Amino acid sequence: MSRMARKQLKKNNKKTILLVITFLIFAASVLALLSIKSINPIVTVEAGTEFPDIKKFLNYNSKKAYFVDNVEEIDMTTPAVHELTIGIGNKTYSSKLHVVDTCPPKAYISNRSIISGSNIEASDFVDLAFDVTELDIYYKAEPDFTKAGSQDITIVLEDTSGNKSEYTAKLEIIPDTEPPTIQGVHDQTVYIGDTISYRQGIIVRDNRDENVELKIDSSAVNLRKEGSYQVIYTAVDSSGNEAVEIATINVMEKPASLLAEEKLYELADQVLEKIIKDDMTDLEKLWAIYKWTRNHIYFTGDSDKTDWVAEATRGIQKASGDCFTYYATSHALLSRAGFEDIKVNRARDNSYHSWNLVKYNDQWYHFDATPTSRSYYYVCFMRTDAEVEEYSKWRIDHYYFDKSKYPSSAVEPIEHERNVYR
Repeated sequence: MSRMARKQLKKNNKKTILLVITFLIFAASVLALLSIKSINPIVTVEAGTEFPDIKKFLNYNSKKAYFVDNVEEIDMTTPAVHELTIGIGNKTYSSKLHVVDTCPPKAYISNRSIISGSNIEASDFVDLAFDVTELDIYYKAEPDFTKAGSQDITIVLEDTSGNKSEYTAKLEIIPDTEPPTIQGVHDQTVYIGDTISYRQGIIVRDNRDENVELKIDSSAVNLRKEGSYQVIYTAVDSSGNEAVEIATINVMEKPASLLAEEKLYELADQVLEKIIKDDMTDLEKLWAIYKWTRNHIYFTGDSDKTDWVAEATRGIQKASGDCFTYYATSHALLSRAGFEDIKVNRARDNSYHSWNLVKYNDQWYHFDATPTSRSYYYVCFMRTDAEVEEYSKWRIDHYYFDKSKYPSSAVEPIEHERNVYR
């Protein structure tokens, strides 16, 4: 090959290489352009709608397209821009999902009425509201809550994206003419030297105000002098409506019977202080009262059955009497120790006997501290109806009583070592 031919071939090869490179660059540009045109760079949807189908992100239908990301985790209720990767075949492309909120809130509104001087929030007019984001509900202009009558108000609903909607409602303000009520005021009788709580049990209510001041004028009462005195209760609400109640306080000399009862309780407390310990169970306390009464009083067969206070005092101080004395003394000690008891009488003509029913663990038991004879020895401590009935078969009708007049006893007997007097 001549030198000229070789030179021409070399020149042709350079042109071919240049053409190939130019073609490759062009092909790459075309492919890049095709890639861009294959995917929408951004898709915009309204907040609260479903996640768009993948077709929304494609410029042509491709059954091979898929989301690389887990799109189920995307919150479609909150405005935001989400970066997405979409695969087509063995290639991936980038796009964006723009969640926007352009819809104003919607609501159902109702008219409202309040009493003059009260307040009501703008949200109280809204029965039901619709929006994908949280709402701020407020008055466009603050109402005049002191002005009686009807007024138009504008309620504004604004979502977190700044979308607003306005609704008109009517606010009816009713004048407050209803006075407060003062409950619990009543006449009282007290004794000279006693104290009295004028406020205890008194309740003030108002149709609008939660806390209405109560004024009590007891300046006319003299608790050191016998007589009748007036206490004046006054309550005024914030609208100026006034309520007044008057109670009469009768101050009297303390009757001798009450003085005697107070003396008895002092004596009973002194006994209990000696026989009751803080670490005792209730059953142990009952047993201590039973033993003391049974051992302390000597049976003489006489008593004043018209005055239980006198007999209980006699039982403690003089230690003598009959079954009524044992009952009365037991009653005084039991009640001062915090136990509930009832007096039981034998239901036989010309055959008197009294004893106690005591409540223990919400059940009733027979409690008779009166000693029995050696021939019919029995310790009637915390006995059931069935137990005293069984004893009454041996000592005929000793505990015969009208069951209709008293609560039924417990069914299960109490396990206790009672026979300590043999």
